[in-house]
Amino acid sequence: MKKHNNWTIYFRLYLLIILSVLSMVLALRFFERPDINPAALYNAGVDVLGIFVCTVLFFGCFNDMGRDQDDSAFWLIGLIMLIGLAFINNELCWYIAGNPQYRKWYLFLNELTKIGDFGLVLLFYNYVRRTLSFEGKLAKWLDLHVFILILPFDLLVLANTFYPICFSVDAQGVFHTEHLYRLVDLYMVIVAPLTLILINRCKASRRQKLVAFSFIAIPIFHYVLTGGAHGYATQYGSTLISVILIYSILFTDRSNKLASTRTELNTAGKIQDSMLPHCFPPFPERKEFEIYASMDAAKEVGGDFYDFFMLDDDHLGIVIADVSGKGVPGALFMMISKVILQNCAQYDHSPSKVLSNMNGLICDNNQEQMFITVWFGVLTISTGKIMAANAGHEYPILMQHGQNFKLYKDRHSFVIGALPEANYSEYEIQMEPGDKLFLYTDGIPEAVNREKAQYGTDRLIQALNVVKNADPDVILKYVKASVDRFVGEAEQFDDLTMLCLEYKG
Repeated sequence: MKKHNNWTIYFRLYLLIILSVLSMVLALRFFERPDINPAALYNAGVDVLGIFVCTVLFFGCFNDMGRDQDDSAFWLIGLIMLIGLAFINNELCWYIAGNPQYRKWYLFLNELTKIGDFGLVLLFYNYVRRTLSFEGKLAKWLDLHVFILILPFDLLVLANTFYPICFSVDAQGVFHTEHLYRLVDLYMVIVAPLTLILINRCKASRRQKLVAFSFIAIPIFHYVLTGGAHGYATQYGSTLISVILIYSILFTDRSNKLASTRTELNTAGKIQDSMLPHCFPPFPERKEFEIYASMDAAKEVGGDFYDFFMLDDDHLGIVIADVSGKGVPGALFMMISKVILQNCAQYDHSPSKVLSNMNGLICDNNQEQMFITVWFGVLTISTGKIMAANAGHEYPILMQHGQNFKLYKDRHSFVIGALPEANYSEYEIQMEPGDKLFLYTDGIPEAVNREKAQYGTDRLIQALNVVKNADPDVILKYVKASVDRFVGEAEQFDDLTMLCLEYKG
C-alpha cells in the first residue's frame, strides 16, 4: 500500500473533529425546541456519544496507520469515519424532521443515510478481505461482484429524489416508507452472506473470525429487536460496538506481534553483540599495543561492526565497517560480512587483496544490493607499520609524535558489494611508541541535535584532543559523552561505533 499524504490524513482528522463539534451544538439546540420529545433527546445523546467514540477510535487507528502503513488500518479508519458521519447525519435528520421548511433537505439526508449504509458494507468487506488475507479465485470473484452490486442500488436511491419509490417526505416534513423501501436493504442481504463465506474460508484465527462475524450479527440482532424501526441512532450504535470489538482484537494482535518481534530483536541483538570482541584488554600478554572499541546501536540491532584479531604472532588485523542497511537486514549482512572478512584475512595479510576477495564473495550473493564501507589494516607489531585499505569508509584520525589528533585523508576505494571488478589500493602508516589511531563510523560526525545541527568531524577532533594523552578506553568514553551532550534529547538515528589503538612499541 502506498504511503498516505500526511496533509490528507490531517484534513480528515480536522474535518471529523469539526463535524463532531457541530453535531454536539445541534444536539444542544434540541433543548431550545418547544416540540422536543424523549425519542429526540435519546437519539441526540446516542449520536453525541457515538461521535465521541468514533473520534477516539480514529486517533488510535490514525496512529497505527502512521506507524505501519497498514491496509487493514486504512479500511478500519474508513469504517470509523463513515460511522461518525452517519451519527452526524442522523443528528441532522432528527433536528429538521417534521419541519416543512427543510422537507427537501430531509429527503436528501435520508438518501445519504442509505448510500452511507452501502458504503459501510463495502468498507467492512474490504477490511475483512485485507485483514484475513483471503486469496484465490473466489476472492477475486467476490471483489468484482461486491463492488459492481453497489452501483444499481446507489442509482435506485438517487432515483428516489425524482420519484419516491423507496421513501418520501410529505408536506409537513414527515418521513414515509414506500413500496420499494425494503429493496434498498437487498445489497446488505446479498453482501452479508458473501462476506460470511469469505470469513469462513480464510485461515485466520477463531477470534478474528468471530469478531468479524459480530459486525454482521450485532446489527441483525438490533434490526430484529427494534422491528426494523427507521432512524434510531442505536442502528449505528450497534455497528460501532462491532467496530470497537474489531479494533480491540486488532490492537491486541498487534501488541502480541510487537512483543514477539521485540523479543526476537532482543535475541538478535544479543547474538550480534556476542560476535563483537568485548573482553578488554583483549590480549593482556601483549604489551606492545593497547586497543579498545565500542558500538552503540541505534536500534535493537545495528549495521556497524568492529573487529581485531591476531593473524600470527607479529600481525594484528583491525577492522571497522558500516553496512548500508539498518535493523535486522543490516545486522544479518553485518554478521556475514564480518565472517567473510576474517576468513579472507587468514589467507592473505595484504589489506587490498583481503578487501578484493571479500568484495568478490559478497557481490556473488548480494541479491538485495546492499553494500558496506570498510577500513581494514594490518599492524606489524614489531615495527609499528600499518598497511591499510579503505573501501569508502570515514577517514581515520591519527595522533603522531606527541602532537594533536589530525584527520588522515587516506586513499579511498569503492565500497564493498557494489562492483565485482572494483580494485582496492593500500597505503602505509608508520606508528611510533605513543602514537594513537582512532577509527569510527559516520554515526559519530553525523549525529544531530534537536536543531538538526551535526556533531561534525571538527567537534570530534576537538574532543579527542582534550583527552589525547589518556588510554584508549578513556578516549572512547569521553567521545561518547561529548556526542551525548551535543545530541541532548534528540533521537539516535545511526549506530555509534569507535575503535582506538595505541602503539607502545
